[in-house]
Order: sequence, then structure tokens, then C-alpha cells
Amino acid sequence: MPNALPIYLVSLDKDHQRREQLATMLPSHHQQFRRISAVDGRELPAREFFRLAFGAMKQGHRLMLPGEVGCSLSHIQALEQFLDSGARAALIVEDDIIGTDEDLNATLALLPELPENGVLICGGQEGMPARKFLFGKATETPGLFRLARYSHAYVFRTCCYAVTRSSARRILDAHAEHLKLADAWGSFFRHTNIDIYFANLLAHPEDLDNSHLEQERALFNTAGSVRKPSFLNWLAHRLQRLKRKWGALMCRLKGYQQLLPRRH
Repeated sequence: MPNALPIYLVSLDKDHQRREQLATMLPSHHQQFRRISAVDGRELPAREFFRLAFGAMKQGHRLMLPGEVGCSLSHIQALEQFLDSGARAALIVEDDIIGTDEDLNATLALLPELPENGVLICGGQEGMPARKFLFGKATETPGLFRLARYSHAYVFRTCCYAVTRSSARRILDAHAEHLKLADAWGSFFRHTNIDIYFANLLAHPEDLDNSHLEQERALFNTAGSVRKPSFLNWLAHRLQRLKRKWGALMCRLKGYQQLLPRRH
């Protein structure tokens, strides 16, 4: 029986093989997916790309990559379709998630428990160095944790998350100020009452060779690695490291627990 809450699948038109693999992996659910025809930012006209990316640069951020612009536009489409649907909550996934029908059932079972002022990250932190900074407190629902505000800045990816109407509107409002990275969780909910919840149920491939966006980021990072090190950069790095460690210590003192082990 179809689930009452919509599941949106963000996938490029050309990625037929990924969708076939997903159908094999999730045979009981794949027909429920409402596909979002993802935007390939690499195919945007230059004028349109820079118009969209310039807002972040004016705020002091780096230039977004074409794939990042396309990813944000794709998830904006998913959020808008969800709000148009009238549903209370929705699950949004990308076509490279890893899981079973049982994992997806467990994920969907959490959506009715998600407070209206909440967003749920359903996993997908594999291979991320920042995963060690995810601290949370258990809720009354087994397996569901509310993240410390400190940890909002250390959640990444948009491969599997759930939103309510309030949290979806807040993300769209943040993008309306200027286009942001699709996974700018720490920015979306700053100075709001939106809480981020976490349940480690679905996964993202650790091998990123098949990720369009991660390949683009790797190329960008390689090009940027020619910058000469400076004392100021070293000092800024050290201060950021101390800030992270101090924040982690404060979380522990306040009773938050580390949710994920360090990356192996």
C-alpha cells in the first residue's frame, strides 16, 4: 500500500542505470518515488550560472561549482513540489543512496514523529571527516536523536533527509536570500527554532568515483591546492581546530553523546 507521505527522488534524466540499481535495491518502494528531474549545473548558460552563484560570493563565500548550483536548484524543486502537495512531511533522497526496504521502512516510520520545527538527516555521513562532531541527545523515539546546535555546521550531504512544511519553507527562504549549497544545514536554520534530528539508517557510497558532484569538487580542490601556505592560513586553521574541540567538549559536558565513530 502506498505510503501516505511522499518520497521525492532527485535524479538526472541521464542516470537511468542508477535508478535501475535503486529499483533493485528497494523493490517494495521504488514505484512510490516521485522523481525530480535534476538540474545539471554544468549545462547552465554562463550568464545564468554566474547570476545564481554571485549572491553567495557577495556574502564572502567561495564561488559555487556548476554541479553545486544544479544540486541546489534540484532540491529547491523537490521542496516546492512537497509544499504544493499539501503533505505534512516528506522524504527526499538522491539516486546514490544505499539501503534496504527495511531501512527505508524504518526511516518512513520516523516521519510522523518528526516535530513541525524539525528536519531529519537520515544518515549518509560515510567518509566525512566531520562526522566525529555530530553530537545528539536521544529522543523518546528509539534511534532518533536531536543534534546539538554546535553540530549543525558539521552535517553534510543531501542524499537522504526529511522535512516538514516549516523546515522546507525555511530552507526555501534561505535560498531566496541568495543561493546556498544544498547541504548548508548550518546556515539554513541559524537564528531559528528549527532543530536538526539524526537517525543513521541510510548510507552514501564511500567510493565517490561515481558521484558527479564529488568528482567536480575533487577537481576544484586539486586546482586550489597550488596555493602557497602562509602563517595566517596556518593560524586560522589552528584556531578553527581549537574552536571545534572546545565545542565538542561543551557538548559532552551538556550531556550530548557522539553519534558516529571517527572515520577509519
